[in-house]
Amino acid sequence: MNYIKKKKYFLSMLLVYFMIPAWISAQINQGQLRSMVVKDEALIVPGVGASSTVIDMPEQEVLFIKGNPFEKTHNVTHDFFKDVLKLKSEITLPFHFLYTYCNPSTIIGLYNGKVTFVVVWGSHGILIDGMRVSEGIMAIVFNYGNEGMRVLKDEDGAIYMYPSRGIAFIDEKSDDTVDGVIIFKGSSNQY
Repeated sequence: MNYIKKKKYFLSMLLVYFMIPAWISAQINQGQLRSMVVKDEALIVPGVGASSTVIDMPEQEVLFIKGNPFEKTHNVTHDFFKDVLKLKSEITLPFHFLYTYCNPSTIIGLYNGKVTFVVVWGSHGILIDGMRVSEGIMAIVFNYGNEGMRVLKDEDGAIYMYPSRGIAFIDEKSDDTVDGVIIFKGSSNQY
């Protein structure tokens, strides 16, 4: 009898663990999420932003919040996946400029004066549902599921992309470590 009680308790705790974060994020509107991202550099919200930068943020606002970049590319028109990462992808992340910041290590893609994507290197961030990026690729895939997931592989590693959510996870050595997170406008923002 004691075994059955423990099993029920365990199952109910699992249900609470997975349902509460989904309920909390469903209660937050888009404007509040954008404000939260700008205020919290560690917060990562798929399809919205990361590293105090949100998608569609004007270039002047990026400079006001983050300061002058450590490095800025020349004015070019390229795609981040195709021209920088040398990967073929159905998703395009166009940019005219790339701004690089050091702390945390971040790349911001700007196209027509607005942010089109944010790349945060390292595994120090926290996803909006409470999951730490440092938990690894497999934990994130378990959390997000594999529905709609695309995997872009090359000889060195892989990118696990969720196009509808607007997020991709970089695993440079295929060692289950998140080496970077790419945030872009998803095809169906669910937050």
